[in-house]
Amino acid sequence: MKYLMKVVNALIAAAIFPVAIFLNFIFVQIGTTESAMSIFQMFGAEATGVGIEESLSLYNFYQIYKGDHYLSDLLKNSSGPFMWPQALEPLNGRLIAFAVFFVICILIALFILIWSICSDKRLPVIIAAAGGILSAAIMTACFNSAANMLTSGTIPLFSLFEQGLITDLLSGLVGVDTLMLGGFHSGFFIIFIGIILWTGAFMLVDLGEEK
Repeated sequence: MKYLMKVVNALIAAAIFPVAIFLNFIFVQIGTTESAMSIFQMFGAEATGVGIEESLSLYNFYQIYKGDHYLSDLLKNSSGPFMWPQALEPLNGRLIAFAVFFVICILIALFILIWSICSDKRLPVIIAAAGGILSAAIMTACFNSAANMLTSGTIPLFSLFEQGLITDLLSGLVGVDTLMLGGFHSGFFIIFIGIILWTGAFMLVDLGEEK
């Protein structure tokens, strides 16, 4: 039974890697603002408010970088290397914290994977998984806080691009309606909660055993 517990714990912990890489990382909706919708309605056109929506995984970002994704040409910077938009500097702290806790979640899962292979002790697994849940919660809160500054219009969408006539015209007409984590973080929570429930079940079974 102990062998079964260790194998399942290791498999659940290992699942965090495909979850992080292949599940949707972010979900974004870009649409017309209320000002633009009013203009459309003046001309009798129907405006839904959402123009583009996209879900991207970390693997999709790698494809974009390699030029193997349909967004590669759109996001390619022909004028030089990619530069972090100055308009996003107010988000740097939140995004760095998000990245740090994302890595912590991965490291915790890696620890559980290795510990499950090397040791029969269960309490460290429970503690580590609880730390994973806390880290995933902080990671999600950091991203949501940063995303709120884009969806609320505090940082206009077109302030991220090189200024010109087109961006000036569109800046008040198009904005970010939705920006959220795409679902991988839910996978993180499921993994760590699953490890706690699985390991905890074996601990409860062993409570009545004689030494």
